[in-house]
Amino acid sequence: MKTKTTTLLACIALGAAIPAAAQYKESKEGCLYTPQAIEAALGFKVSEGKGTEVGFPGGKSLSCTYGSPGRNAVMLKLERMDKPGAFGGATGMAGKAEPVAGDPDKAYWQVGQGDLTDVALTYVRGNTRTQVRVTGVNMKDKAAVDAMRARVLKLPRVS
Repeated sequence: MKTKTTTLLACIALGAAIPAAAQYKESKEGCLYTPQAIEAALGFKVSEGKGTEVGFPGGKSLSCTYGSPGRNAVMLKLERMDKPGAFGGATGMAGKAEPVAGDPDKAYWQVGQGDLTDVALTYVRGNTRTQVRVTGVNMKDKAAVDAMRARVLKLPRVS
């Protein structure tokens, strides 16, 4: 009985601590693209975005997923920090960063994640790091990757 009570108290304490560290909720705040804008830039139809927000000490993470009837989907993720410049030079990602030549936001492509690699563009503006990720692209097909990268660069920059 003592073990069950101790376990129960530990679970209650942990449950009370989690909301203070990360607060998850549904939110459209990160859904900054319309399906029409995505279709115009990327060339495939998507549904309305479904978004979430997770608060954490010093900022929040916003994400939005736009599904499609085919293999492709678009994920938009924004990490907003309370203090501008909080990101410094950190990429905050797995794999490697491949810089986009001459990009005014010093954007980079995320590469080298093995089977988890997608066409993913990341850039920082002010206190927000933004990533646009397109799934369903055959990453072994250089022509397909290059074509989708060119399309992703046509999307308006958001922050």
